[in-house]
Amino acid sequence: MAYFETERLVLRPIQPTDHDQLQALILDPQVVAYVRYRSIQTPAAFDAAFTTHFLAEPRTVFGLETKRDHQLIGFYEFHMTQTTGELTYALRQSAWGHGYVAEAGTTLMAYGFDSLALERIEAHYASVNPNSGRVMAKMGMHDEGELQTHTLDNGETVHVMMYGLSRSDWRGQRHSQSA
Repeated sequence: MAYFETERLVLRPIQPTDHDQLQALILDPQVVAYVRYRSIQTPAAFDAAFTTHFLAEPRTVFGLETKRDHQLIGFYEFHMTQTTGELTYALRQSAWGHGYVAEAGTTLMAYGFDSLALERIEAHYASVNPNSGRVMAKMGMHDEGELQTHTLDNGETVHVMMYGLSRSDWRGQRHSQSA
């Protein structure tokens, strides 16, 4: 099982004791408004996802815990195909705007390229949340434009934007930073 520490965070596999904090996060409609978990709207639906996904994927799903008070503030994960990993994350609202996503994401990109042998890492965001795009750029990813447009159940049209980074570009960035 992978475990990482950054300046302010511990990135670790989700544990059974994370259930209640993660459930509160996933059932907060503002937190999941534009991520794949917005369809989980009941405790029973969350329980199923918690067991079959969050606990079952220790190599690709990580809880984000603050070092300061050891509180779970969110999660970060890879959804993988053969050579590509799509990063998805969610933070409780009180953790928004503190730089946690870029801090954890940079560490997980290194893990994805070095340990999971990914050739490419992508991240998607809804255009109505441009802060996510800025975070992806801060992590060294490249803006690749609009991926798709779809309509949510509430009738809202969402433009899904994509950022990406190849392993060779990532290595080039690391080499230029160390030079």
